[in-house]
Amino acid sequence: MPLITFTGLPSSGKTYWALKLKEGLDGKIEEAKRSQGPGSNYNVIYHSDETLGIPNESYRESSTEKHSRGSQMSAVKRDLSRSNIVILDSLSYIKGFRYQLYCEAKNVLTPHCVIHVVNPLDNCLEWNEKNIAEKRWDSELIKQICMRYEEPNDDNRWDSPLFTLASNVENEELPLDEIWDSLVLKKPPPPNAATLIKPATGTNYLQELDKRTQDVVAKIIQHQQLTNLGGQVIIDKEKNISVDLPPKTVTIAQLQRIRRAYVSLNRMRTVDPTRITPLFVEYLDRSLNND
Repeated sequence: MPLITFTGLPSSGKTYWALKLKEGLDGKIEEAKRSQGPGSNYNVIYHSDETLGIPNESYRESSTEKHSRGSQMSAVKRDLSRSNIVILDSLSYIKGFRYQLYCEAKNVLTPHCVIHVVNPLDNCLEWNEKNIAEKRWDSELIKQICMRYEEPNDDNRWDSPLFTLASNVENEELPLDEIWDSLVLKKPPPPNAATLIKPATGTNYLQELDKRTQDVVAKIIQHQQLTNLGGQVIIDKEKNISVDLPPKTVTIAQLQRIRRAYVSLNRMRTVDPTRITPLFVEYLDRSLNND
């Protein structure tokens, strides 16, 4: 019955979470059967590029990518019914395609949700290299998709309800109960669910997030222009906040890429503005010194 659309970069961890969700939903359905509760008549159907025979290279050209999206849409149309939960594990990085999926769910009077799997580009590239050759993406194609990516936004009805999963966050948990409630029991997810993207608190939160992370990057760039070396960069002397740069030049593009990943992870989460800088510095330090 419901449609669950996954979206994220290649090698971001989408398939891991999608299969974990399928397993969890199968368990929920078994529980519902034993108690004869809502959802007891459901089946879970899983589709991915791999199960649909869609090659990675189809995303390189617009004509082949259009054909791939057609195959995904056909599978969704075929299997959406009052007794099926359909999981689409694909990039779904174009908002127009997610809108089409939303319309299809709406046409058959079934609920839907979007699950955004977030992972920094550098992590995706590193994880991709660990894949077996048959599943490995061309690294340049991943970068191209990252440039074209249109992130979901729960202000859009076709992206709502929206859940986010950060694959690079240790101990990240799948919000199985919230997903089940919103799709099967038709209950809105609780407002304090950590993994549910909700509107940011405070009208200037996004501005603060952008400004404070930009300030950190600017201080690092200034330090490198003066010394042309790595080492420690003092971000806030009074609060003893600093970044330890690796013994090599860190490019502006690299810094901005890490900053964008951090903003993406936190732009719709509730973070005390006073914690933005120290948390970003910690994230930046870990990202730079793990490269």
